Amino acid sequence: MKYHRLTEEQLHEMHREFAVFLAANGIDKVKWDEIKRSNSGQLTKFLENFSDQVWDTIIRQCKYLEFVAQNQLFLFKTDEKLVTALVIQVSDSQCDLATSLGFQWMIDHIRSDAVALSSASKSYQPDRSTFIYSYMLKGAIPTNGKRYEGIKSYFSNSIK
Repeated sequence: MKYHRLTEEQLHEMHREFAVFLAANGIDKVKWDEIKRSNSGQLTKFLENFSDQVWDTIIRQCKYLEFVAQNQLFLFKTDEKLVTALVIQVSDSQCDLATSLGFQWMIDHIRSDAVALSSASKSYQPDRSTFIYSYMLKGAIPTNGKRYEGIKSYFSNSIK
């Protein structure tokens, strides 16, 4: 298995997609019910293959990731060969960047010494899929990139 198996809750939420997956593999409801009753090895194989397919799709479609700690924000742009990270750190221990108030405070103070900006780009080690999946396991979430693209201008115009 390339990734981890989806939880029962995730599988339940994706029951329609899973039904299509089974149909594409020639499994109808009667066959599936029989597999569930009598063939745990085959059941595990189907669940793992479906999970890998779901994770592959999520990772392939991921263009941006965000990881937020209380006083740090990591914004990633995941191009095909290169990942670029914008890192924002605030020195005010009362500022929680995971909240909208904390994020707004950071924007309001982005040019002050209370906000540190850094950025870097690098090629993936070992590959893009592994990078994205490992960060998602740490708590990063795929996003539409609005924060990355909005904040990126502060980095290019920064005199800090």
